[in-house]
Amino acid sequence: MEEENNQLEFYKTILTKVSFDRILFEKEFNKALIGLSYKDSNELRRWKKKFLFDKFHSDLIRKSS
Repeated sequence: MEEENNQLEFYKTILTKVSFDRILFEKEFNKALIGLSYKDSNELRRWKKKFLFDKFHSDLIRKSS
């Protein structure tokens, strides 16, 4: 169980670091889904939605200021 959580956190870190490039982000995201358990892949999908929303929202705020 601990190893699965470590994998999930590892993939979140990688995705955060490559988020500057949408194509690379999606490629790494799909790779992560293959390597994770069903439960963790669903958790990563939820994380992705929140991460992208937060990123988009903060970019919008910065541009409008």
